[in-house]
Amino acid sequence: MSEQKKAAIEQVIAKYFDASYNGSGEGMIEVFHPAAHIYGLRDSGALIDWPIEEFAELVAEDDPPAKSGQPREDEILAIRFTGEHEAAAFVTLRIGQTRYTDVLNFIEFEGRWQVIAKMLAAAAVTAE
Repeated sequence: MSEQKKAAIEQVIAKYFDASYNGSGEGMIEVFHPAAHIYGLRDSGALIDWPIEEFAELVAEDDPPAKSGQPREDEILAIRFTGEHEAAAFVTLRIGQTRYTDVLNFIEFEGRWQVIAKMLAAAAVTAE
């Protein structure tokens, strides 16, 4: 795929990292398609299935890493195109004592790249 499309996705991921670090629900709404859902498993084994509005509220209500001065830890691991207008990005970021590895599924819709689905895996950060 074109470097231009990859760069556009990287810009969206940068906004996602910014919103995560700063606890911006509005930032999440900007990055995700309105029909997007977030999936994962709770420690209990229960399924997480949040619509973007609920996820954005959770992000805004939580204490963000920026507030505590936690150093920023986020990285794009890979971006893979599955079609001309579809892609998946593998990213990792730390929020508090949790490291998330996310699969962000992208769609180029109405002229812009947006996350249409996110699957998260969370792991506790051990003492460093």
